[in-house]
Amino acid sequence: MSLGKGKIFIGLDEGPYLPVLDIVHKVTAEASGGSLKIEEWGLPPGEMIPPHTHAREDECSFVLEGELTCYVDGEVVLASEGSYVIKPRGVAHAFYNAGDGTVRVMEILTPGGAFEGYFDEYEEIASGKMSGEEHRKARAELGARYGITWHDEIIPEVEARFGIGP
Repeated sequence: MSLGKGKIFIGLDEGPYLPVLDIVHKVTAEASGGSLKIEEWGLPPGEMIPPHTHAREDECSFVLEGELTCYVDGEVVLASEGSYVIKPRGVAHAFYNAGDGTVRVMEILTPGGAFEGYFDEYEEIASGKMSGEEHRKARAELGARYGITWHDEIIPEVEARFGIGP
């Protein structure tokens, strides 16, 4: 999905929306000449984005609303509204919402070109009817094309650090 080349203003309610993932494409790599990509997304209460790394881009999360618990390279931080969390490429990171409301985040990725299209494809996976194992396989295959590695082997450790699980 593209906002088109030359667009210099994106309004509050503008940008293609992916409802299953609750992501809005705000600045596409195409619109920025490939230099960056900006997404806004929500994470519902009690939900976790599992640990993963990006091989091709650096990320910076800006918390727009709520508090986001973040695991970055073994460190856990609580990012409140107005704070930034930096996740360099090659560093494992995960997110968790321990609050009562949806956390809203602005995600800045640089460079943006290699990541363009990832969330559109992942929306299709997330909305499909498949088993947990089928989902993990599809997610891993998609990740391999975009330089994303999922670290399911450390989910128990990350959940324990987040204070969730049995």
